[in-house]
Amino acid sequence: MTPLRILDTGLKSAPWNVAMTATLVELHRNLRIPDTLRFHRYPRCVLLGRSQDACRVADADFCRRESIEIVRRVTGGGAVFMSPRMLAWDVVVDRRSCGGALADVSRTICGGIVRGLSQHGVVGQFHPPNAVVIGERKVSGSSGYVEGRSVVLQGTLLIDDEVATMAKALRIPEAVLRAQTTCLSRVLADPLSLDALKAGLSQGLAQALRRGPRFERAGLEELRHCEKLLRAEIASDEFVPRSSAGATT
Repeated sequence: MTPLRILDTGLKSAPWNVAMTATLVELHRNLRIPDTLRFHRYPRCVLLGRSQDACRVADADFCRRESIEIVRRVTGGGAVFMSPRMLAWDVVVDRRSCGGALADVSRTICGGIVRGLSQHGVVGQFHPPNAVVIGERKVSGSSGYVEGRSVVLQGTLLIDDEVATMAKALRIPEAVLRAQTTCLSRVLADPLSLDALKAGLSQGLAQALRRGPRFERAGLEELRHCEKLLRAEIASDEFVPRSSAGATT
């Protein structure tokens, strides 16, 4: 089997990360890149689902005061709060390798996340349709879509406690969020380095997809296409609501 290509683009701006996800899907659909797992991180921001109304799901005034950017991602699903204390991932693969349907892809990829966490002694479970839970509390959520031969699943993994800020940014009572979510720092006896976490997840996801991992850097074509999308579309008002235009990261 062809190896699973693994990229790590580090901490980048929210619009850049959104543009890179769109880039990977487009180039994969056009047979320009192989199946790819990308790890990345965001500054503090709210990522809206593709069709969500920013005013309904985010507290724009709070986000502006706290320099929390509001950006629209290319996938659907609900709004999520992101910060450098969370690890984000994209998996872009040929959908036929995972059963074809988005539900099958979610089951496979989330199963890989569970397997990767188990290498660090974390006992997680896949909770349909798109979550990984520890006990009854979510530690990872995901969303995605199918485009031609390609499917992308995006997810986040909560490393440290950001519930207080997350609750205010998303207009959700803090008590409700604390009852529903957890983070790795709460369930691990010892701190886990980011590199060790990514290594375990890489192995788990590669095994779930029945591949071997191959670590690479983003190619010149990907970087150029990402910048093109960023200028032409992702940085537009459609993706960056006017209510967050004054926020910085």
